[in-house]
Amino acid sequence: MHRRLPLFFAFILLFFGCDKAYRYVFFPPERIEYTLMPDPELLALANDTCYYISRDSLSVVYDKKSFKIEVKYLSDYQLNNYEFPEDSKDGEFSANPFTFANWVDPQLGYTPNRFSVFKVSIYNYASSKLNFDPELSFLVTDRGDILAGYGREEKSSRNQSIESYFRKRKGSSGVEDEIFERRMGIVRQTVLYLGRPIFQGDSREGIVVYDPLHESVEKVKLVMNNFIIGYDENNEPSEFLHLQFFFRRVPLNTATFAPPVVAADTSTATSTIVTGGGTIAASLQGRTFEMHQIRYRVEEEEGAAVQQDWNAKPNALSALARFVSDSLKMRPILRTTPAESPDLLNAKVAFILCGPSKPLIADIEVQSLANLIKRGGFLFIDNSAFSSNYLYFDQMVALLQNIGSRLDRQVRVTTIPNDHQIYKAWKRTSTPPRGMDDIENMPDRRNYLQGLFWRDQLVALVSSKGYSMLWDRNDRSDPEPFVLGANVIAYAVSTLRAQ
Repeated sequence: MHRRLPLFFAFILLFFGCDKAYRYVFFPPERIEYTLMPDPELLALANDTCYYISRDSLSVVYDKKSFKIEVKYLSDYQLNNYEFPEDSKDGEFSANPFTFANWVDPQLGYTPNRFSVFKVSIYNYASSKLNFDPELSFLVTDRGDILAGYGREEKSSRNQSIESYFRKRKGSSGVEDEIFERRMGIVRQTVLYLGRPIFQGDSREGIVVYDPLHESVEKVKLVMNNFIIGYDENNEPSEFLHLQFFFRRVPLNTATFAPPVVAADTSTATSTIVTGGGTIAASLQGRTFEMHQIRYRVEEEEGAAVQQDWNAKPNALSALARFVSDSLKMRPILRTTPAESPDLLNAKVAFILCGPSKPLIADIEVQSLANLIKRGGFLFIDNSAFSSNYLYFDQMVALLQNIGSRLDRQVRVTTIPNDHQIYKAWKRTSTPPRGMDDIENMPDRRNYLQGLFWRDQLVALVSSKGYSMLWDRNDRSDPEPFVLGANVIAYAVSTLRAQ
């Protein structure tokens, strides 16, 4: 009995006298997850106005006007939950090649980082040819580490490669072979490598990979050595830049990476529209939504520099917004947004108003427009000037087809039928209403609108009628062009939802 007393008092001490120690042993404090965010202080020290931080504060941007590079760190949380969610659910057998997914190291008690992962986006607006070799890039940390970039495949890499990393860790079973191939399939689709040049008007986006950072690291510099900005007459790289992108380590805020909420979808009211009677249901009155005019780049003439078209018909959408506010009693918020901006995902209706020169829409901007539609937005394309500089209608229909290819197979580009909701959602109008092409008696007028249908819903249209020119005049003596715009907005707000 006496031998048991010390053990008894030890338990008493543990549970009552050392409660903090007990809680630490049996309920250890939750491990803080960190991410990398742009470092404004080090960026300022670079003393180069080409560098700036993106509006969402997640990317460091190097903008030379003729081309632009954006670099963003991808945390394990973002990679697991947003980039590769379906490939991050099977523990150590997950196909996500960039993280350990939801596997927990039994010795550490948490999930370590497998790699340090960044997304690099390159836009070539006016340079002849650009290129980037991730294997010549590296990370420098404030504790002196130098972490070289990984190549993609073993046979084509100079030093380390992602393929060799996984091959060394691969077992001999059929399951291991399958996981290896699934991981390498994702790597081949997403990881950047030194390939063909990025020509003028093109863009390239992908992932670059480095070894994981030590937990004591607070500052990181991503260095791009010999970023190629020119080739000689033998098609060999001849002009280079040395670029640096600065980041700092901060606790992860998961709300930063959540998809933005579209304001127009936050209402719990019903969205039934009374058609044919000329009135909109009370559920749409007072609704707030965003309408965006998309900025784009144009090439004024052959050989000229690419310029930014900031305000094609600057008064057009302001006048349409006032009409919607006065007539439908809705509350439009008007914004002007670059096509690649994540802010575009907040738009319920986005407008591309095409001037006399061809808009240059890069691949990543096409994907952004597809993402807008996936988020329940509508795209309205109209010409704001009649011009013979390019085949406006054919090229904008081709843009619709390109956007549709980023959605899924349930898409078609065809003429919008005359009984569609956009002609009667709020108030009946002609199909389509008279446009500036009719007023100017333009040759080859089209008395129809072309639409992109996704899953049997109209999600975008191309008009050659020049309605934006009439909106810009703010002349309501012929209200039908304004009624069409209001119908499209009523249709988009009431019908389209994120998919």
